[in-house]
Amino acid sequence: MIRRRDQIRLSVRKIGLRRKRAVFSIISVALGILVVVTVNSLVSGIRDLVIRTGFTEEIDKDVIRVTHTPRHYGDEESSSSRKRAQFLSDELLAEFCEWKEVEAAAPEIRIQPVNVEALAESPRAASHDYAMGAPEALICRYADARELAACEGVIPLVLGERFVKLRYHERTSKFELEDPARVQSWIGRDVTLRVGDPMGQLERFRYDYDKKQWLRLSEEEIAQRRKHIESYEGEFDKMIHNRLLTLKGRVVGFCPGTRLLMPEEPARLCAKWLKQRNDLARLRPVEPPAEYGPHGRRAPREGEFTRATVLLKAGTNPEPVVKRLKEMGFGATTRQNAFESFLKEVDTAMKIVKRIGYAFGGVLLLLACGLLWSTTSRIVSDSRADIGLFRALGATKGDVRRLFLTETVFLGALGTLVGIFLGWTAAYWISRLVLHIAAGEISDPEEMLMIPRSLFSVDWTRCALLLAGAAAVSLLAGLWPANRAANVDPVKALKRE
Repeated sequence: MIRRRDQIRLSVRKIGLRRKRAVFSIISVALGILVVVTVNSLVSGIRDLVIRTGFTEEIDKDVIRVTHTPRHYGDEESSSSRKRAQFLSDELLAEFCEWKEVEAAAPEIRIQPVNVEALAESPRAASHDYAMGAPEALICRYADARELAACEGVIPLVLGERFVKLRYHERTSKFELEDPARVQSWIGRDVTLRVGDPMGQLERFRYDYDKKQWLRLSEEEIAQRRKHIESYEGEFDKMIHNRLLTLKGRVVGFCPGTRLLMPEEPARLCAKWLKQRNDLARLRPVEPPAEYGPHGRRAPREGEFTRATVLLKAGTNPEPVVKRLKEMGFGATTRQNAFESFLKEVDTAMKIVKRIGYAFGGVLLLLACGLLWSTTSRIVSDSRADIGLFRALGATKGDVRRLFLTETVFLGALGTLVGIFLGWTAAYWISRLVLHIAAGEISDPEEMLMIPRSLFSVDWTRCALLLAGAAAVSLLAGLWPANRAANVDPVKALKRE
């Protein structure tokens, strides 16, 4: 009977005598394992990177964005669908408020342009929906109750947290997260709003894609941008158009993202003032477009809106309300729905990548099994004399079988270990390459902060399973040649030698 230690020594020696075949077998196994380990080590990290940079804002689970849906008058629809409202109205919003799930509903009033002087050095430029009217119930969710109660003669404002939680570092030319205590110091701060100020949209920073860093704009560059904005004012009477509405506001809280919320009533007044100012200042009268188009009425009338915000009671499932609004003919989305749809798309893409990677790795492993079988068979053919000698010295069939199976398992395990190491190495460098490309493509200051240092991760459980699986597959690949070796007639083998 051959001892276990001697079996291992003999197997290693036989592999050493057939180095070329052994190396081919190890490489074939390693290639299949490399693909599987590389994909598995990167998929979760890439998924996390896509989600973090794709959805950087917190999710308002109880807020539904409602929009009107244009309808073709020529469409073949039922009589009930033809009666659906094209635009939202105060009456419809009042009807929404009567639903038991709804806490408040208000038109989405956008004010543009507007400038909050205290945010002049913000890393984000004012966008077209920079200031927005919101129902009082939504303001109360974000606002500090004591500051809200103390707002007499000033407009309570809720700042988007992304305006105030980033600070530009002059020495490194990068944005850093502001200290939480300094962010909270904005609560209760009085600020000045300049409604109708087109310069409120001026950016103060630009991203240099060559240097991969943010740079503060010089006074010259800001002047050029100001001149560019002023070039669009040629069709307005500047004596009227340049008039600004200056208002006092007070920061009472923070909301997700880059919105600036104010109560519905002052937002309505600001929007009305802007409309009247622009109507008076227009030098060249514009011929109004036809009231109706192929999709129905083109623009809302007095008391009608294209967008609205529906605030649900805390803890309410938004899906039934969204379904009901869609049945009425409106578009309805929630941030939660958008995130879940985005997450579903990402997961689907990641599953496809994993399946392709695993399928490719599986094909390589099947080829490796064939090579292991071929290698073991060749070793058995070349070792007939040795087998006869072992049998003559008292080795049993089981000893001979274990000898060749040990050799096959050793080749498979060694190939797996090499493949795991190479897979980790490949995943590490691919991770660095992906992060380098992402850093060059992303110019959002907060998204830059969310890029992780590495996408590479080690799944020890998966690696252990791969090692065990490779050993099992190697056993199967070497079983038939090992059985053939065990059944060799020792007399014939020695006689032939």
